[in-house]
Amino acid sequence: MKHIILIIGIFLLMINPIIALDYTFKLGEDARLIASCDIDGVPCNPVTAACNLTLRDPNDNYVINYQPMTVKFGGDINYTLKTNQITQIGDYPGKINCMDNGQNKTATFIMAITPTGENAGYGLFLILAIISIVLLVLGIWSENEYVGFLAGVLFLITGLYSIAYGINNLADLYTRSIGFVCLGLGLIFMIAAGYKVVEGIIEGRAF
Repeated sequence: MKHIILIIGIFLLMINPIIALDYTFKLGEDARLIASCDIDGVPCNPVTAACNLTLRDPNDNYVINYQPMTVKFGGDINYTLKTNQITQIGDYPGKINCMDNGQNKTATFIMAITPTGENAGYGLFLILAIISIVLLVLGIWSENEYVGFLAGVLFLITGLYSIAYGINNLADLYTRSIGFVCLGLGLIFMIAAGYKVVEGIIEGRAF
């Protein structure tokens, strides 16, 4: 029974959320938006095509209002936003409109600005925290020191993750405090479970 629970715990460690936005950039750095322009499968011609960018900040104010983008051969288009244009953390909804030979194409996107340049969100932190708690409860309920040790490892990983990447795109003293608490809990559970493992080996009952 102990080994079955341990296998389930390892399987849960392999679960990762997939969270994706169109663009994610770090606050305080230039943001270069790169996209492709094609109409009916044909790349836009930089000589005849005109692509314009519209972008709003998290408060729905215009950052860029229908400004021309650079169009290159092969249909690649780009626009670089300077640091003084993106001063807030959050999601910036945008729209690109391209016209070529009388034909029109519009695409929308979301640009995320975060403290770390990563779009962490609550997803991975919550999954790590929930799995840690579930494994801890399973370890206590089954009196399985191996699962308890695994729970401690997960708490350590949760703490390191929140310190490195923050929580829900926030990386400040608050998120670091949570991270250190998780690190402390992880060390306590690992030491306690490790002690039980050693005790079991001495008593000849660990396996």
